[in-house]
Amino acid sequence: MIISTIGSTSRTRNGDEEIRWRSLARRGMLHSECESFDYVRLAPGTRFALRGREGIESAWFVVAGSGRLLEPDSDAPARALEPGELILLPDGKQGHLVSGDTGLELLWLAVMPRELSQSLPPRRPEL
Repeated sequence: MIISTIGSTSRTRNGDEEIRWRSLARRGMLHSECESFDYVRLAPGTRFALRGREGIESAWFVVAGSGRLLEPDSDAPARALEPGELILLPDGKQGHLVSGDTGLELLWLAVMPRELSQSLPPRRPEL
């Protein structure tokens, strides 16, 4: 398993929009339901697509800042986000975040869907 800190982040910039991210942990075994655990920081006014990868479910936890969650396939109004909010994104669903005036800091946990992890052979820990 790879483990790191948020001390040094990668950066993507498009005009005034900026996304910083850092992988905090990645799975290292076939039988791990946890795919990855990442830190993401959005500059104020940044739009960020919550697409994920096929076969992965996501949990996004708002650590700091504010923003809005937009669901493209829904008539629901944008949902306000603040610290402590949790966004659950099942496999195949999408959403967009727009960070507020102070930006937005998130933790992203990506896991295998239950249907997939249940089909794996039983684990046999080795000491």
